[in-house]
Amino acid sequence: MQKRAKTRRSKRPLAHIDTPAKKKLYQNIAEHPQQISAFKELARLLREDAQYKGAIEILIRGLAAHRHDRDLRLHLAKTYAEAGETSRAIAFYKKLLKEKPEDPLPYERIERIFRENGRYEDVIRLYAGIDRKNPLKERSHERIHHLLVEKMRDFRRGAANLLAAIEAFGSSYRRCKDLGRLYSKIGKWDEASRCYSSALGFKKDDADLIALLGWALVESGQYQRAEECFKKISGIFQGSIGLAELLLRLNRLDEAETKLNALTRRHPDNSRIAVGHAELRMKRGDAHGARQLCEEALPRIPSYFGYEQARAHELLAETYKKLGDKEVSRFHREIATALRQGPDTYTSLIRLAEEKIAGHALSEAERVLERVLTLYPHNSRALLDRAEIRLLTGHPEQAISLGEEALRRATPQYKEEQTKAHLLLSRACARLKDRAGSKRNKALA
Repeated sequence: MQKRAKTRRSKRPLAHIDTPAKKKLYQNIAEHPQQISAFKELARLLREDAQYKGAIEILIRGLAAHRHDRDLRLHLAKTYAEAGETSRAIAFYKKLLKEKPEDPLPYERIERIFRENGRYEDVIRLYAGIDRKNPLKERSHERIHHLLVEKMRDFRRGAANLLAAIEAFGSSYRRCKDLGRLYSKIGKWDEASRCYSSALGFKKDDADLIALLGWALVESGQYQRAEECFKKISGIFQGSIGLAELLLRLNRLDEAETKLNALTRRHPDNSRIAVGHAELRMKRGDAHGARQLCEEALPRIPSYFGYEQARAHELLAETYKKLGDKEVSRFHREIATALRQGPDTYTSLIRLAEEKIAGHALSEAERVLERVLTLYPHNSRALLDRAEIRLLTGHPEQAISLGEEALRRATPQYKEEQTKAHLLLSRACARLKDRAGSKRNKALA
């Protein structure tokens, strides 16, 4: 008797069946429970209205009638994820993977959950755990590469992953070129040149690849081979500028000047050419002229050209040292070193600023942040670091203003940054004896 009552309760309409479309589907399910599509469509409508509890109950009812339907179980796992029940969603997806390990969809869904929560290492472990015989294994190296290189900026592990992919699945143009880039990032120039040479075996006339090989050869001291590379592509910008910069490095100044003048006629506003002219002046003893040219060129260098940014700051360090301003010279040298060693322009500079804040070199940190905000206007992390400086120097009102601006501009998915902002605002409010504001921000953190 109790069992029949329980069954009747389970068939009562849900509170969320609140539109004609939902009611029609619900009635269809009651009358024709064999129609799996009705369960999925009703669950979809409920999810669209953020009625996750109702969607989950409908899908569970569907699975009670169709317990082995894979697509229904995928829908249920997706609904758990959207409802914030990520552990349950992951467990569902992993069960589906055990049954059908060659299906890419559960991997993609688990990856999305992990990535949205900043759990990149968990994604890497997920893909690294794929069996070598699984047809998805080759693709798994590509996903790991994307995470390590594009998201985590861990170039050493990225290189190790590509080497494993080459060992398991063979060389390709893309793998060799990408591996060469990673070796260049970590300063292994001999290895980089070998990888670029291997990639040229697949595309022998690739001008971009020849230019990359040329610079790897320059950095490894193989100047003759580098010059041959640049001459091979001298009809395009990469070849001409590469040759001019090599001639400058070799102190063949008259030849370098001829190349730079020809480039200037074709590209009068190009920042890289301008830095080349500045270097030429410096090598001829004109430190004032070199500094002026370089400072005029620096604002025109795109933020994503880290090499060019570093080269300009190195040259400014030399010019200021020559002119007797050791403090400014050291500032530019530190920025150049950070750019050379870091994964990208933004990460390199923001880390340098935060290291200086931690070391209480606040005026130096402020100068680095000024450079960051020039390249990345209104960047929330830089604004937050600037707020920290204001708080440390006894200006809590300014700290609050900057902290609130940082919060407005913060990307919602960066929860850690928002937490940091609220904690800073809590401290600043406490300095101003605003207990309510301090308590509120501490709670939001």
